[in-house]
Amino acid sequence: MTDDSHNNPPSRKFTDLVREPHALWRSILLAALSALVAVLCLTSGDLSRSSEDGVKMDMPGIVGGYSGENQEISLSERTILPMDTEFARKLYHTFDGDQINCQIVLSGGEKRSIHRPEICLPGQGWTVKTSEVVPIELENGQTLDVMRLMMSRPIELSSGEKFELKSVFIYWFVGKDKTTARHWRRVLASSWDRVFHNTQHRWAYIVVSGTVLEGLQANGKNEAETFEMLKSFIRDMSPYLLKETVVPGP
Repeated sequence: MTDDSHNNPPSRKFTDLVREPHALWRSILLAALSALVAVLCLTSGDLSRSSEDGVKMDMPGIVGGYSGENQEISLSERTILPMDTEFARKLYHTFDGDQINCQIVLSGGEKRSIHRPEICLPGQGWTVKTSEVVPIELENGQTLDVMRLMMSRPIELSSGEKFELKSVFIYWFVGKDKTTARHWRRVLASSWDRVFHNTQHRWAYIVVSGTVLEGLQANGKNEAETFEMLKSFIRDMSPYLLKETVVPGP
C-alpha cells in the first residue's frame, strides 16, 4: 500500500476557505455562535415563549388576475420531511396561459423541514445556472429581499425534439417577525433570538416559481418577462402570505 497523502492534502478544504475570506469568517462566526447557544441552552431553562410562525397558510383563491387551485403534496415529500411539517401549495393561472406555482413549507418541532431549495432541486433534474439576492419593492413601501434561481433541465417534446426547459425560481425564509433570503442569516437570527430574546422562530420558506414558456407556446414569456411576472405576483400576494408582525429584511 502506498502513501499518497501528499497528493491529497487534508487541509484542502481549509485553503479553499482561505481563498474566500467571507466564507471563512462566516463559518467561524456560525461555529462560535453555535457553541455559545449550546452552553446557554444547557445552563438555562425552557423558552418562556412558544414557537411562533410569521406566515399565513390559507392562500387566497384569487390574487390580482390569477385564479388559484390547490395542489397535492407528494408522498415522497411527506415521507422525507418530519410528520409535523405543514404545507400550502397552489397553482395560479390566467386566461392567457400564464402559470405561477406558489408554496409554503412550515417547520414543526423538528427544524430539518427547512433547508435551502438548492439542496433538493438537482434531485428533481434541475441545474441551477445562477443564483442571486434581488430586492422587490412591496406596495406598502417595504423592500423584500428574495433569492432568485435561474434553472434549466432537458426535456423531450411530443415531437421527439430535445428542448432545454427553463424556470425562474424565487424563495425566501420567514420567521416570527422577520424575513431573509439567505440560509446563514436565518441560522444566525434564529440562534441570536433564542439566546438573547428568549424567542424560538418556527421558520417557513416561501417559493414562487414560473416556467419560461418562450418557444413552447405562442407569445410565451422569456426569462426576463417571467421574472417580472413573478415580481408583480409577489407584490400582490405578500399581504396574504406574511403576517402583520413580519418586517421584511435582507
